[in-house]
Amino acid sequence: MADRPFILGVSGSPHAQGTVQELLGLVLSGASKAGAETKIVNLYALDIVHEKGFYSEDPQKAIPENMPPDGITALYPEIVRADGIVLATPVYWANMSGIMKDFIDHLTPLENKDFALEGKVAAFIAASKENEGGVEMAAMSMVAALGQMGVLIPPNAILWYPGAWVNAENMVSSWAQIDAPKVGRNMVQLIELLRKHPIFWSS
Repeated sequence: MADRPFILGVSGSPHAQGTVQELLGLVLSGASKAGAETKIVNLYALDIVHEKGFYSEDPQKAIPENMPPDGITALYPEIVRADGIVLATPVYWANMSGIMKDFIDHLTPLENKDFALEGKVAAFIAASKENEGGVEMAAMSMVAALGQMGVLIPPNAILWYPGAWVNAENMVSSWAQIDAPKVGRNMVQLIELLRKHPIFWSS
């Protein structure tokens, strides 16, 4: 029997009981109910060394072996093993948290050496305390980086809060909480489909 899909959730919030953690938990709960193995990593619990900018200096230096050891480099094996990844951040001045940016910067050596994120299924969460704008910008700043690294994004897998949703029939005051479990389920379905019908993206 094939291994269960593994989805890694990464929280860039300092608040263990906040909206970011709630939405991340809902996505992973949906994935778990669909048969996936899941895990949440809280970046604020890790010791993190800022990425040294090796790629700008010399792309040949930007490889995992050259990265200063820290809590994120220790996650490299699980990031590589993961079939899917969910990035969740609070919104600080219309962008992701600084610690989430550190995490994304740490992914550069994985992308640069082996395109290690290419073909992984991804979802993104951005949440703000107030409806002051910037949630879409924060979400899309994560999407821009990971999309360039080659991840696949299922429908509705870019979530932000707060946010109302209106169509011709009704209005939903907080669509992210409704969609989050479905996103987890859909991530698993896409992972399983790709396992049955693999695509060799770089060949």
